[in-house]
Amino acid sequence: MKAKIDRLQYFFMLPNLMYGKAIGITAGITARVVGGDAWISMTIGGFTGTIIVLVATFLSSKFPEDTIIEYSDKILGRAFSKILGGVLAIYFGLAFSASINVITLHLKEYMLTETPYFVLCLVYGLLCVYGVSLGVEVVIRFSIFGFIMTLLINITMMLGTITDFKFINLRPMLDEGLLTDAKASIYSFGDLTMAILAVGMLFPMINNKKKTGLISLFSMISAYLIIIVWPIFETGVLGADVMKQFVVVCMQQVRSAQLTRYLPRYELIMVSFFVWGVVVQSTVMLYSAVYCIKQVSGIKQNLKIILPVSAIFIYLADFMGHDHNKFIQFLKSPWSEISLALGVGLPLLLLLVAALRGMLGDKNKKKKPKGEKCPT
Repeated sequence: MKAKIDRLQYFFMLPNLMYGKAIGITAGITARVVGGDAWISMTIGGFTGTIIVLVATFLSSKFPEDTIIEYSDKILGRAFSKILGGVLAIYFGLAFSASINVITLHLKEYMLTETPYFVLCLVYGLLCVYGVSLGVEVVIRFSIFGFIMTLLINITMMLGTITDFKFINLRPMLDEGLLTDAKASIYSFGDLTMAILAVGMLFPMINNKKKTGLISLFSMISAYLIIIVWPIFETGVLGADVMKQFVVVCMQQVRSAQLTRYLPRYELIMVSFFVWGVVVQSTVMLYSAVYCIKQVSGIKQNLKIILPVSAIFIYLADFMGHDHNKFIQFLKSPWSEISLALGVGLPLLLLLVAALRGMLGDKNKKKKPKGEKCPT
């Protein structure tokens, strides 16, 4: 890949790939299953996902100039890599559609209620198409700004709702049992898998690949520290029973916030902060879908892929989002199972086969000829 990003931009990219959907939609889906333990389930998911991100980073570091499709070719053969490229293209395309709905549902349900839903999907989708046409590295550079905006969202939300926070809403903890909470952590992989597979696609872009494992670790810790705040405060302020009733639970949370007497509601401010990170998420997903098709098909001109792919998945975003309840059900199942299978199963499979084939050693390390003495 000719386009390059630096390690700081990579660090800030991972939280942007998960934050928007996690606080707004995933928290509500998880609360429908485990109630007030949603934050515990999401923490378990975040811990597991961080381990898999480290696995994906380790694998990519062994094939530093290859995407996950290219090094799967080396590990499991061309036929597997072609199939994988097609599967990942569909996955990233659907993830792009789901990401579109993250921001359009915020707008449709709380601000632009009379605007046709397809118009919202089209306008936002075209913004992402423009971002991909500029080059995904240009959009990833906004990750730093997006991360700052997410911190501002968290700070203002906590300041505006702390007086309404009730610890009793968090109790009883582990009411459904730790095993049930662990099972419900599967819903977090709808967000985590985007980051896991994005590492496999974008790792060759990093201009300096030293200590990328450590960077990935601290990036994921930072991401889940700012994500987990939301289900904790949403449960403490709204209560789990109220959380279950809303598709976009974070907007209901900010409606409960009052920063000052003269700024009683700040949904528009929240969305203006929130959109930066979601644009990074959506654009990276669209780019990854396009690049998968490019690698599998051999088509060199980006526009020949970008235009039909974006048209298909913008239409799918409108189709999925029209019935909000069906969209939530889709994210609950089968999307969570698909994401878990790809996000966890694929890196572990490639790691295992690469290890068995002896492909994880240091390729740059030269063997010394027999009888040669080490220099003193």
